[in-house]
Amino acid sequence: MSAFFAVAIAVLLPVQQTDTTFAVRQGMRLDVRNQEGEIRITAWQRDQIRVTAGRTGGGTFSVDQSGSILRVRPERGGWRESTSGTRRRFEWDDSDPVVDFDIMVPAYMALSLRGVETDIVVDGVIAEITAETVEGVVDVRGGAGILTLSSVEGLVRVDGARGRIEASSGDGDVFIRNAQGDINANSVDGDVSLSDIDSRNVTVSTVDGDLSYSGTIYDRGRYRLSTHDGNVTLSVPENVNATVTVTSYDGDFQTSFPIVLRESRQRRFSFTLGDGSAVVELESFDGDIYLRRR
Repeated sequence: MSAFFAVAIAVLLPVQQTDTTFAVRQGMRLDVRNQEGEIRITAWQRDQIRVTAGRTGGGTFSVDQSGSILRVRPERGGWRESTSGTRRRFEWDDSDPVVDFDIMVPAYMALSLRGVETDIVVDGVIAEITAETVEGVVDVRGGAGILTLSSVEGLVRVDGARGRIEASSGDGDVFIRNAQGDINANSVDGDVSLSDIDSRNVTVSTVDGDLSYSGTIYDRGRYRLSTHDGNVTLSVPENVNATVTVTSYDGDFQTSFPIVLRESRQRRFSFTLGDGSAVVELESFDGDIYLRRR
């Protein structure tokens, strides 16, 4: 039978901050949900989780464990005090609380973080991370394994991740830096920038924004950058081996080094660098495409 415990921290009077600490073990996952506020996760060198919550408005939060999942949730409801002259009145507040979670976790702990009007910040975790919000920023420093990061109306930023990275934003920019592993990054109405990347498989796209990539181009690797209404900039290392295909319907192509066209048809042409073993595809419907030496 799986272990189960639950703790509810209640607001009976206007308490602004509460914290509590639990022992954990390897193999456990932290699952946090928040309606409005912030989720901030920081790694430390202890087999413990410390949850600190600052609140505005009435409400409670709960921490419970079921099997290997540790769940943290804000809960509606709490007592609100009002004063009129010498009279003190207490009334039940059933509104959604604004909760800022500040949580310390072991670096090995996998994370599942979701919010609505919520900023999500993760620093120093070396494990799988899922971080999704509707109106807020997703900012991850670290991460390993599978990373799924998204915001509907905010910035997504990743620095120092190792693994398979899925990063997306509907109405914001996506920045990935100093990352290693397969990458799929996209935005609808924002720029996507990848720098200092070590990857054999990269897919980057946006509808209305610019794209840029700076990093390795491995032999037999695959790299695709595609935008509808923006520019594409690719920084090409020296001595690279790649077959490059360029498609630009209503834009220019510029390169800072000489190339020899292998094939050309209307708005699409290709050329070979070195022995051509990597596949590089660059596409913009209404924008320019630039090739630069790093």
